[in-house]
Amino acid sequence: MKKKNYLATIVFDPRGSDGTSDEMIPKLSEIIRDSEGEVNKVENQGNHDFAYPQKQGLSNATFLQFEIAGDSLMPDRLKKKLKLEKKVDRVMIECM
Repeated sequence: MKKKNYLATIVFDPRGSDGTSDEMIPKLSEIIRDSEGEVNKVENQGNHDFAYPQKQGLSNATFLQFEIAGDSLMPDRLKKKLKLEKKVDRVMIECM
């Protein structure tokens, strides 16, 4: 099956002791590989404030951007797996 390139922006909650962005990058990369994706590049975009917070008490979060490759079903598999992660707040995956 033909591989496509995707840009995945993963927003995670930096509060608590479950991990910093440096600890989350390998964990999220492993989840991407488990979803049959291939990580090409990772960029930590730092903390940003939300214009419209969805969770009470979460006014800012850390944004991580992954350039990944995979088949056309990989984004759906990845989103399902990331929903199980407590620290992940939002996920946006777009085709490049």
